[in-house]
Amino acid sequence: MNEASADPPQVLRCRSTSDFLAALPRITGFTARDSIILVFFSGKRAGHAMRIDLPESEHPRESVGLLEFVCEAVLDFGSSHGAVSAPAIAICTEQTFAEADGPPWRRLARRLERRLRREGVAPRELCCVAPDGWISYLDPSAPTAGRPLSEIDESPIALEARLEGVSTPDIADLGAIPDPDPARRGAVAGALAEQAPFDFPGPGSAPPGDSGLGKPPGAASARRDSAGPRAEHAVHPRSAGAYAWMVDTAEVVRALRDEDRALEPSMAARLIRCAEHSDRWLLLAMGVLTRPEFPVELAHEMGPAQFAGVPVDVDPDAPARAGWSIRRILASICPEFTDLDRIPHLRRRLTATLGETPRELRPGLLAFSAWVWWLGGTQSVAHRQALEALEIDPDNEVALMVERLVSHSLYAPRARHEASAA
Repeated sequence: MNEASADPPQVLRCRSTSDFLAALPRITGFTARDSIILVFFSGKRAGHAMRIDLPESEHPRESVGLLEFVCEAVLDFGSSHGAVSAPAIAICTEQTFAEADGPPWRRLARRLERRLRREGVAPRELCCVAPDGWISYLDPSAPTAGRPLSEIDESPIALEARLEGVSTPDIADLGAIPDPDPARRGAVAGALAEQAPFDFPGPGSAPPGDSGLGKPPGAASARRDSAGPRAEHAVHPRSAGAYAWMVDTAEVVRALRDEDRALEPSMAARLIRCAEHSDRWLLLAMGVLTRPEFPVELAHEMGPAQFAGVPVDVDPDAPARAGWSIRRILASICPEFTDLDRIPHLRRRLTATLGETPRELRPGLLAFSAWVWWLGGTQSVAHRQALEALEIDPDNEVALMVERLVSHSLYAPRARHEASAA
């Protein structure tokens, strides 16, 4: 799996490889083992970081796909930012220098460097950190037994982090559900007792309107043919009551996204109930991707019936034009999402709310949280949370859909022939 950091990093000045390795957890927001960390740059400033699993071995057949992926990612990032900039790459491994009889993964590092140079992108850093030392593969005078880890620990960046009390979680601990405050949990439980599960609208076995049309309601480029919905809306004008459930869900999204005010127990209960229902779950997602009010505005144009009974998923073997579903809507729109700054707050708020949610009511909200982690580029946490939802309810339709969705990386570099044609 691979993931990209979403938290905007603090400006850290790296004057050496040891500084870079000390800064790495603060750039990514986590620590990871048996991983390749790829840090993209815009000019001299580090931007987003991507984590990729190390292959099973250094054998070329195990790594050829990885080398291609890294090169495509670097070129793709450069094309989207106006110019290709040399990346910094760190291999974080549990293999020791002693076990490798020298720098671990050195053959993979050499192949990676050669592959990037063939593309005209020499890495600005290519290094390795192991349990018993670290090395820059680009330093011809580096000791083959590695440099001491104390050089990383004594870096000004590491010292500053300790003084500020900065701690970085292991990637395995990201997204862990916390133990809530008992009083808060009781307040949410009381609010849930007063907030009955939503039963309108409901999921259907076929999409509303013309099921032969394959594009979802979303951005203008991602809508179904609008002739049918507009005709419906014109011939059958709806009262304000037909949009009430959508307005109610928009209020929940607005509260979820509000970084200035805490989520009241009553609103937390409404969020939990919305996540239980597939149609409201979709509106939550659309409100995160765009604006809370956007689905309501779209419904006034297309007709509210277009958002009721949306299939959660369709048979993976179905023809491409067999109709749209929640998964197809998300798969179509999510790759265009760029406002990553809103993701950290959503992750924190959803994680806290999950801790306040009774276990039997968690699957829908876990699936939503998994989708948010995936949207921010942290695929491993997304997949883990989707599986947690299915452990509670193996037949939960939304959790099954999300598990299928997040099993594939949100970021997929374009094939070379597509990149050259663009």
